[in-house]
Amino acid sequence: MAEEQTPALVAEKATIPNAVDPRNLIVIGLMQAQDGPAALLRSGRGQVARVTQGSEVFGITITAIGSDVVVMTDARGTTYQLTVATR
Repeated sequence: MAEEQTPALVAEKATIPNAVDPRNLIVIGLMQAQDGPAALLRSGRGQVARVTQGSEVFGITITAIGSDVVVMTDARGTTYQLTVATR
């Protein structure tokens, strides 16, 4: 049986530690905490994290938290904006 080679893009994504696609994250809530604006994020795997500006979680960096938005940057430098999830 011949060995299959892993496509370069798949190999690259598989080697980013703690990488979670930011499109699979949701903002559970935003709050004003003693240490400044904070947010609760939930990953597609159900993990929940409390974050503030500068936090690194799920392979992304939180660059800003506003009254209705969380701005984050992934390992490739792509910026995403997420708002609070609504039903």
